[in-house]
Amino acid sequence: MRMSFKKELILFVTILSFISYSACADQASGSMDNEKKAVNGQQSNQATGIDSTKTNQVTVIDSDNTTSVISPEQGASPPVIDKFEVILRSGQEVTVIEIDPRDPAPQPKIEIKTLYTAEITCKARSTKGESLTYEWQSTGGKIYGGGKKITWLAPGVATVYKITVTVTDGSGSSSAPVYISTRCCY
Repeated sequence: MRMSFKKELILFVTILSFISYSACADQASGSMDNEKKAVNGQQSNQATGIDSTKTNQVTVIDSDNTTSVISPEQGASPPVIDKFEVILRSGQEVTVIEIDPRDPAPQPKIEIKTLYTAEITCKARSTKGESLTYEWQSTGGKIYGGGKKITWLAPGVATVYKITVTVTDGSGSSSAPVYISTRCCY
């Protein structure tokens, strides 16, 4: 589920206020030695989700475990993952399933035989019109290809697998999963 513009704006203003407050507090505490400053800064940053080693990026995890990285100084939203298209082939039969990762409803069940393949296409867009990069990971099986379209080979063990894509542009990144069940012998 994507955060609303109002929530993103509130988060952005809160982060900016925190950064400004931290800068003022660091200047005011001139007597604190550098080591102590580094430790206190690290603890403050961890508590708020800001990672100062990554130029003050903030990681936001939505209720559906979709992760987004926001860079306050850029003032832009990370890419949006609009949908997945999963194509299953079994002999002459072709099944196409579309999934909206922002929809709070559970994903429709996708099931294939072990050692069969599924084609997965991620349809995403940059909020600033920038080019996108895609990184795919899986809890099992093998991923072939790259970019916005991959082929996933199901392993020989029947269970549920999670295939995750992370889409990145100059404003940050967004991730979303697809769950596929494998089954031996129909």
